[in-house]
Amino acid sequence: MKEHPMERMFTVETTLAGGLAELYAQVLEEFEKGSEIPLSEVNRTLLQTGVIQHLLMMRGLGLMDGEKSAVLDSLIKEVAGDTIMWDLIKVAERFWEQAQGGGGSVNLQA
Repeated sequence: MKEHPMERMFTVETTLAGGLAELYAQVLEEFEKGSEIPLSEVNRTLLQTGVIQHLLMMRGLGLMDGEKSAVLDSLIKEVAGDTIMWDLIKVAERFWEQAQGGGGSVNLQA
């Protein structure tokens, strides 16, 4: 896997509706009650945590080759250390590491 420059930048926009919108509203309500974190930081943290958890899951399911996984490990640790959800990231990482050892890969086309 090629090293990617750390200067990459994406602007992500989405519309939430239904149950997901309700869940998001609850997250915002809780953050508003207990912190002074700006909305942009809440959104960045939610996306950051979700992306990292998905990568950990994909690795745990055997969907990534070893070389790519090793490169991602370093980047995940670097990026995840900057999140207020670090403990949750560690729990997800342990879960998927254990799943990898016991379950092997999963056929997603089945």
